[in-house]
Amino acid sequence: MKNITCIAAALLGTGLTVALAHIDDPKEQDRVPRWEGPAFRAVELQSNEQAKSVRGEFESENITLMSWLPLSSIGGGSTGNDCWGYTSSSGREYAIIGTSDHTVFVEVTDPGNAQVIEQISGPNSLWRDVKTYGQYAYAVSEGGSGIQVMNMGNIDFGIVQLVNTVDDQGTSATHNVAIDTDSGFLYRTGGGDNGLRIYSLADPTTPTYVGSWTARYVHDAQIVTYDSGQWAGKQIAFCCGGFNGGFGESGLCILDVTNKSNIIELACIQHTNPNYSHQGWLSEDRQYFYLNDELDEQNSGTLTTTRIINVADLTSPFQAGTFTSGSTAIDHNLYVKGDIIYEANYRSGLRVFDGSNPVAPVQIAYFDTWPGDDGASFNGLWSIYPYFDSGTVIGSDLERGLFVWKIEQAEIEMAIINGEFDFINPDGGDQVLVRIAAVNEGEIDQNSPQLVYASASNSGSVDLQATGTPNEYAGSFPPLTCGETVSWYLTASSTSGQTLTIPSNAPASTFDDFIAVGIDVAFEDNGETNTGWTASGNALDGQWDRGLPVNCNRGDPPTDYDGSGQCWLTDNSSASSCNSDVDDGATSLVSPMLDGSAPGSVLSYARWYSNNFGADPGNDVFQIDISDNDGETWTALETVGPTGEGTTGGWYEVSFVVAELSGIIPSDEMRLRFTAEDANAGSVIEAGVDAILISALECSSTPPCPADVANNDGVVNVNDLLAIIGAWNSSDPQFDIDDNGTVDVNDLLLVIGAWGDC
Repeated sequence: MKNITCIAAALLGTGLTVALAHIDDPKEQDRVPRWEGPAFRAVELQSNEQAKSVRGEFESENITLMSWLPLSSIGGGSTGNDCWGYTSSSGREYAIIGTSDHTVFVEVTDPGNAQVIEQISGPNSLWRDVKTYGQYAYAVSEGGSGIQVMNMGNIDFGIVQLVNTVDDQGTSATHNVAIDTDSGFLYRTGGGDNGLRIYSLADPTTPTYVGSWTARYVHDAQIVTYDSGQWAGKQIAFCCGGFNGGFGESGLCILDVTNKSNIIELACIQHTNPNYSHQGWLSEDRQYFYLNDELDEQNSGTLTTTRIINVADLTSPFQAGTFTSGSTAIDHNLYVKGDIIYEANYRSGLRVFDGSNPVAPVQIAYFDTWPGDDGASFNGLWSIYPYFDSGTVIGSDLERGLFVWKIEQAEIEMAIINGEFDFINPDGGDQVLVRIAAVNEGEIDQNSPQLVYASASNSGSVDLQATGTPNEYAGSFPPLTCGETVSWYLTASSTSGQTLTIPSNAPASTFDDFIAVGIDVAFEDNGETNTGWTASGNALDGQWDRGLPVNCNRGDPPTDYDGSGQCWLTDNSSASSCNSDVDDGATSLVSPMLDGSAPGSVLSYARWYSNNFGADPGNDVFQIDISDNDGETWTALETVGPTGEGTTGGWYEVSFVVAELSGIIPSDEMRLRFTAEDANAGSVIEAGVDAILISALECSSTPPCPADVANNDGVVNVNDLLAIIGAWNSSDPQFDIDDNGTVDVNDLLLVIGAWGDC
């Protein structure tokens, strides 16, 4: 059997490592995915790094996370995409974020308490972009439907209405939307191989088509009306794109779009190492255009590079330089406010630059929404919006939803030195050691450092005390109720009132640990032997089997989950050219009898599921059921799919507290049932199960007294003596204290010797 440390790690993960609120952007060490939550919720994670972000451990500098709304909490879609902002006539501020199937409106007037207001459904697509004009929002998508017009006039009352859909020119798909709010014209960019499709917003509820420019594909654009100088009164479009969908002669084109019937190309320029001109934005003095190329990092292995295009003379632009964050991530969308440049750079998150010297911007802040790495891949932060008068900045993330930030120079920094717990001892005394230091002429409020905790039965705070070592503080947990979960975080403030927490958006995110001294394993199955599982079903092919995974690269796992070698799989075979997935029906795998009756029992397992191959992907589900009466009745535990996280492969470990499962009574007659089904033609269905574990929390580190054999009343007395005499000469293990096979005089002497103990 595994030792207690290994078992704890399998159930809870290794807990905390150093969690930094101010560091120079290293990537932390991998951690085991961990079961989270004061409400005993199961967090399903595909990677160790996602586990860190679930607990709010985002690396940052000079940025405070005020709110974070994961995709699940904004109520729509499997991915996030673009974002924009709106300020109502009352001054209340709203984030607008696109998801794969909705445009979502979120109030951020109180940035620390972001609240979803409304959702407007739209076509399903990875791409959805939105801009505003007056009280109207205009959303477009590569999924079609042209332009969706949404009225935000009553958004302060929780009402946003879809008032029109305009789909009248060419393909209904659109890649992005740009609006010149000075002149009142809307520009659809891209969609197929389109350039610009232009609409008048004279009637903002009914965009009216007035012209187009089709000489090149336009991926994104900024259009402004000049109010001074040579181009005063002219409407100028800065277009990122090129020929052949943007791949040919990729760069920046500058157009005079004042006369929609006679658009004039003023200049086109290719930047250095052109791969795919994606998006850019003007400096506020309109002397420079900062441009992001979306593919140079991936194709050329360069650092994240933003081009600086001098556009002082619109007819003769030239590249004046570049700047970089030093990361290797892909740069995506950027915006400029005053002298500050805000960039959403996928896996390196939000990067903020001081552009006081416009040809040599310097990074002054960052917030990394993808803790895993800075790879040149399309994950992480998609876009930002920095134009709220309050200074609030929002960001939209592909996997992690909406972020709400404040950009401010840190006056203190804080890092956990030690706070890694398998469990929190119910008797108290577990210590957290923290480094807290003043920076940038800040000063620590010495009364502010605290460890804040809450469980079902106890809540409060512990003042962190200076240890005598410079910048080092310590605090210990008080006694807590065993079997519960304690949620906790750290906080400290500067004398000017700037507050820092770990995790960075606590108390919305907390560290969560079981209150116990260990765990007792009731059942553990690593797939190396058949411990009593049965397979059945009507599928013509793909029935459950146990073995070493045979990887056919069609959604099946390349290895088992726990590294032992074998696991349960659907038709683990390379026969028939690997055409061995579940076909034409369902196959079910039923566990042996499981004992989940012990108080605090936790059930965990690892599952694999893929339905994204074949001619009909994303239409089947993986069903997991549980029974508390030996399979007489079943209750749904999980339904994975048909789309979203966990449907495209990858091992996911999930955990549940048995006593908190709806409709289930903890018993020693529990079974699990895993059902993979091919219910739709052309699907490729692969599933796997591994690392099944049932364990219960231990609340006492003191072993039971061996001589307290009668009724475990905590004391050896006459009752135990009588119990030994009553079992004389038997082999009952309860009374055979010395384990010699017989209840005899030796056991009697052990009881007498321990009299009054325990």
